[in-house]
Amino acid sequence: MESPVIFTVGHSTHSLDYFLELLQSQSVTCLVDVRSVAASAYNPQFNKGPLSNFLKRSGIFYMHFAEEFGARHTDPDLLDDEGKVDFDKVRRSWSFKSGVERLWNGVEKGFTISLMCSEGEPFDCHRFSMISVALEKDGFQVKHIMKDKTIKTNTQLENQLLKKYDKIIPKSSIFEPNVSLDMQIEIAYRLRNKEIAFSPYSSEQIEQL
Repeated sequence: MESPVIFTVGHSTHSLDYFLELLQSQSVTCLVDVRSVAASAYNPQFNKGPLSNFLKRSGIFYMHFAEEFGARHTDPDLLDDEGKVDFDKVRRSWSFKSGVERLWNGVEKGFTISLMCSEGEPFDCHRFSMISVALEKDGFQVKHIMKDKTIKTNTQLENQLLKKYDKIIPKSSIFEPNVSLDMQIEIAYRLRNKEIAFSPYSSEQIEQL
């Protein structure tokens, strides 16, 4: 049996009408907002109220998983030694696991689900480096809806990860013969985590990480 698909999408600066086209291109029937704060100062059309009402009129359910899948955490237990959100710790949390379970329930009820955050490019967003990796390990296929309606698989983004950090991730050699591809990918994810993670102690954060 083929694994169920979960899509992801970024609202970017799109109009609501074009955003709807992105969702309809993959027959999405339920949008799960993974922003910690469901509001945008620069794109108010994607504030929770206007967005949920627009989607409802278009026959798409809206849900907000801030606690389950949001990237802004202040709990010290979810931060690393530098005070940044540690994605691995978040993935092990009860709230995150509950969110994954709710996705399975939604799929079993027949919904076609897409996660949504603000970044147009999934590579720059926690929906890829924090959430999607866990969903794939749990048995989903994750597909990312790009701005032009094309699709990128999670494997394609992982290849992008490996390329970005190629010079600093370990390679298999005579001295390190046990370096596997899975190990390289895991290290690359950690490096990406460090680059984009929110810190409650820093004011220099992207608006809707």
